Amino acid sequence: MALQLLPRAEAQGADPTQSLNAALKNFENTLTEEQKREFQKSTTTPDIASVIEFVAEIDARNSSTTRRCVAPRLCTFLEATQQFTGVVDTFISSNPIVAALVWGGIKTAILTASNVASYFDKVTNMIMRIGKSSPTYQQFGLLYPGSTGLQSALCDFYAVIIHLCVKVIEVSRRTALKQTLSSILSPFESEFKPFLDLLDEATHKINLEVSLASKQADKEAKKLLEYESQQNSTFRPKTLDFYKTSLKQQADASEWRMKLKKKEMAKLKTIIRNNLSPINQDPHLRQVLKQRVSTTAEWFQRELVFDEWKNDPQTAILWCLGTIGMGKTVLMSNVVDQLRLHTARKSNETVSYYFCRIDNEASLSAREILGSLARQILNTHIEQSGYETLLSLQETTQDLSTTDVVKFLLSHLEAANGDKYYVILDGLDECDSNRVQAVARAIAELCSNYVGFKILCAGRPGLEKQFKYTAPQYRIIVNEEKVKSDMDHYITKTLEKCLEDETLILGEPAIITEIYNTLRGKAGGMFLWASLCIEELCAQNCDHDILEALKHLPQSLAELYDRKLCRVREGRAALQAMKLLQYCGTVKRPLTVTEYREALSLSLEQKTFDHGKVPNDMDRIINGCCGLTFVDEEEDTIHYVHRSVQERLFITNGLHIAQFEVSSADQNFGFLCMIYLDFTDFKRQLTKLKNGSGTPINPLQLGTSTLPTRSSSRVTSKIAQRLLSRHRQLQHFSTRGVERTAQKILGGDASQPERGFQFLNYARAYWLNHLADLTPDTNSTMWGLFCRCIEGDDVLTCRPWESEQQTDTKINDIPEAIQWLSAHGHYALLLYYERHQSQIFSENMVDFILQRADIHNRYRYTEVLVRLSDTSSILNRGFSYSAIHGCVRSLAMLLQAGADIDARVNDRTALQAAAEAGHLDVVQALLTAKANVNLSSSAKYGARTALQAAAGGGHLEVVQALLRAKADVNAFAKYGAPTALQAAAGGGHLEVVQVLLRAKADVNVFSAEYGERTALQAAAKGGHLEVVQALLRAKADVNAFAKYGAPTALQAAAGGGHLEVVQALLRAKADVNAFFAAKYGERTALQAAAEEGHLKVVQALLRAKADVNAFYTGYSKRTALQAAAEGGHIEVVQTLLAAGADVNASHAKSTGRTALQAAAGGGHLEAVQALLRAKADVNVFSAEYGERTALQAAAKGGHLEVVQTLLAAKADIDVEADVKAGIEDSGKTALKMAEIAGHTEVVQALLAAGSKDPQTHRRRLLRFNGDIE
Repeated sequence: MALQLLPRAEAQGADPTQSLNAALKNFENTLTEEQKREFQKSTTTPDIASVIEFVAEIDARNSSTTRRCVAPRLCTFLEATQQFTGVVDTFISSNPIVAALVWGGIKTAILTASNVASYFDKVTNMIMRIGKSSPTYQQFGLLYPGSTGLQSALCDFYAVIIHLCVKVIEVSRRTALKQTLSSILSPFESEFKPFLDLLDEATHKINLEVSLASKQADKEAKKLLEYESQQNSTFRPKTLDFYKTSLKQQADASEWRMKLKKKEMAKLKTIIRNNLSPINQDPHLRQVLKQRVSTTAEWFQRELVFDEWKNDPQTAILWCLGTIGMGKTVLMSNVVDQLRLHTARKSNETVSYYFCRIDNEASLSAREILGSLARQILNTHIEQSGYETLLSLQETTQDLSTTDVVKFLLSHLEAANGDKYYVILDGLDECDSNRVQAVARAIAELCSNYVGFKILCAGRPGLEKQFKYTAPQYRIIVNEEKVKSDMDHYITKTLEKCLEDETLILGEPAIITEIYNTLRGKAGGMFLWASLCIEELCAQNCDHDILEALKHLPQSLAELYDRKLCRVREGRAALQAMKLLQYCGTVKRPLTVTEYREALSLSLEQKTFDHGKVPNDMDRIINGCCGLTFVDEEEDTIHYVHRSVQERLFITNGLHIAQFEVSSADQNFGFLCMIYLDFTDFKRQLTKLKNGSGTPINPLQLGTSTLPTRSSSRVTSKIAQRLLSRHRQLQHFSTRGVERTAQKILGGDASQPERGFQFLNYARAYWLNHLADLTPDTNSTMWGLFCRCIEGDDVLTCRPWESEQQTDTKINDIPEAIQWLSAHGHYALLLYYERHQSQIFSENMVDFILQRADIHNRYRYTEVLVRLSDTSSILNRGFSYSAIHGCVRSLAMLLQAGADIDARVNDRTALQAAAEAGHLDVVQALLTAKANVNLSSSAKYGARTALQAAAGGGHLEVVQALLRAKADVNAFAKYGAPTALQAAAGGGHLEVVQVLLRAKADVNVFSAEYGERTALQAAAKGGHLEVVQALLRAKADVNAFAKYGAPTALQAAAGGGHLEVVQALLRAKADVNAFFAAKYGERTALQAAAEEGHLKVVQALLRAKADVNAFYTGYSKRTALQAAAEGGHIEVVQTLLAAGADVNASHAKSTGRTALQAAAGGGHLEAVQALLRAKADVNVFSAEYGERTALQAAAKGGHLEVVQTLLAAKADIDVEADVKAGIEDSGKTALKMAEIAGHTEVVQALLAAGSKDPQTHRRRLLRFNGDIE
């Protein structure tokens, strides 16, 4: 049947789904009886979980027939379809299950096509490209309800999709012979072209309807504004009667208001998500998933350690460690894929992930990593939030730092206690060490404040050492043995594909066995090495060359890369291929093929855009890179085949090629961006576009114009052929005459290749980022152009500080350009303002820049700014900032300029700041310059000396340097700060402790006035066994008491669960029954351990004769058993009972409870059962000021099983809480407390448990359940 789109549905009451219903009917008629039965089962509208499950099903079904996982190609299209089906039911009345039928039809077609492997590859590739232009909810979601035209356009689009599905099924049914003949007579592209053309038309129609609906929405918003303005105007008395009677206007206004609010809410959600992070991880995940060979990368999740990590009840981290090229990223992508499938239907489990990309600079930021994770974790929360909450979230997510993101995330996890969050991180070791440390600190903060995180990190060995965790850590090492089976399968499938595609051509077929065995034997688990070696073999010309190459395979990736680079330099497209390799490692985000086409045509000498230099065949250039680059089929962007390629080219640079010197390559690309933006014809073109005129198309230049895709070259060739056939008509014309005549010959085809400046968006957005280190001395010509670009008078550049929104964190009295250069470390921009606008630099502004300068820019920033302002305040501040950041050169310059070496800036001297940061070279320089080594800081930093600051940070060499300079080893610090020895002991810095002890540090001195404790107490609290042992050998007082609440060493160690430290202290005769020295809240070591649930410590203390029935002193008297019961620590409770703990020990004086009451109130069923078996009194009241029975406490908390257990133990159901229980519970029974709290099941249990009047209680139960009035 002929395909065509229906006209726009404008008539009142017209059915927008007419074309879609017809298509579905036609689709059903195409199916076999079995397929019809399956199709008719489609009655449920799909959700996002349906997409995940279907993609997994496709991959599973085709694991034995396809070599690569192609199902990820379908994701974008399937997600768009799911969004459509989620809304189509809202404007359908004739066929309410049409959404389910659309989904079922698409599934049926895809599953049918998947039975033919070679055909399915083409089908998925086509669907992937359709998905890129499919309408999304973000485009139409807020507009479709009020637009019949848009509803019709959407249905028309999916009607074409259903017709295309019919064609897919028809072709799938052909025999192998017919498939072969069809591919010759009517290629795949030709057969499906009519459908793709109709989809283009339908997409155009949707865009038009979206535009019209958007304009209508704007009109309605304007009308609403006018309406509300009239309602509030001075003419309201005159118009009030009119509005009262005009119910339609009021209804319209209400509808407009609702639409406007929905639109605003959608906008707020987008802003909030982008505030957290604008980076979308899904495309890169799909890119990696498509690299996976079917059935590989599955071993990881079968490891016993993986299950232990996954099932650990606490927060835990799993490390996946392996060397370069062993497939860690593919492993992680498969883990993400499987976890998403596992959690698709679970509301309390969330999967978030992040893949660092060395070719996308923004993705390597710690802030973006944490922001992206927060965005994914909180996505559902954001989506379900109401208007007021969204307004609050928008405000609180503005300008969040990395630390702020962590705090924000934690604040929104508190309400979701019990949820599990999987976090998968890959490639963190591609970030610099500062960023890794920032991520490590953030992850540690998350893990220490929320139970339920499951962190999985993949990287090279050593990465795990940068993460300091108290949470359980697991480890899986990726080695040759683990990946052996995967490697065999990978080599087999890759060689099969090369033979099928005829990229590997053999004269003697038997050679393939030798190739397989050699690769298998030498790969060493490195998939990357195997893949690149296969590419090398494919490049050989004959069997002899293949065998020779096989004998001399490179031993390492570095050698392999160097060989390939030599081949690149000898190839046909050497010049352009080398440029591509250079640019690929220089750009700030991946460029598309069309962007690279223009970038490769640029040179520094150009004044205008030269179409003649634009490469005609990008495939030749990409292939000329000899496998070091690839094109992502979905995004059409070019990437290195692995991040290690960039490392070899730019960092190690084995062949020492000047072209790959990082700073010069980066700057050169910035020059090209400026040259491009300064083209004269480019300016004329933009001027025409600004004035609304169309862009003239020159047919003779179409072959070299900027085309949207690489496939456009085929279109260009066909056009050229048509022109060539009419060459006689053209040969006697002038140039302009030729152009006019050619235009007539080509007709509408001439405008099909899309002409435009493809490199424009990148050049405008990133030109400045490439030029951070530019100076006038580097290149005076480029410096002049740089200045013109900044000023923007005649160059159409983008100045990023002008486009950024004003937020609360921006400083009003600092120009936005200065804030931007400070945030981005842009030295060239600072030089520009110093030379051309020096009058703007106030002292406050100079301080602002100095304070924020990074170590890379510190010296040169200081040099420039001191020229602008050399007051003592600026010199001293710059001196302090330089010490904090460890910049010795800046210190010397500032001292020479007159800085005071001992000046306090922000309450401490430069020496103290440098010592705390651990900058040895700075400390030595300051000591050489006669800095006062014993000067203390102000109260803000606890009045510490440099030695105390260095000791607390564990900076051994700094401590030694300060001691050699006669630092006072026993100097006291006021306001709670410890001595040097106490600080080092508390941090567990053994070597520093030993050095201080040798320097005669007083081992038993207390810390400052507030929070006094000895070094031994500090070390014991932190669980630092070796430090404790060193201090004990130095005669530390094992039973020293500290004032103001600090515990003895034994109590501190017991409370922290540090068993080995407890054992060491007991061997040193620590008093096992000593109470805390503090006046309020004293407890013994046993009570401390029991309260925290440290079973082994409790057992050790009992063996040491700890008093099992000792009470807390002060105003919260309770025993160890009561403390353990309250925490639900069942094993500790059982151990204490076995040791003779009094189960009915009198309750604490003020707010305490018996052990049974404490366990019941917390809902700890096993503890309650254990206490009852030990004859706990079930009906005794709790303490004087909070009297309740165990049953009342459990009922109020809604703990049903505990209530049932207590009732079985004869708990008194009718007793009333004492008046001393407070106004809230005074005079109330357990039943009343449960009723008020809304615990239905507990109320039912209590009512059913016994009443003197069963009928009365029956009526009360029915009334509570709402069964009677």
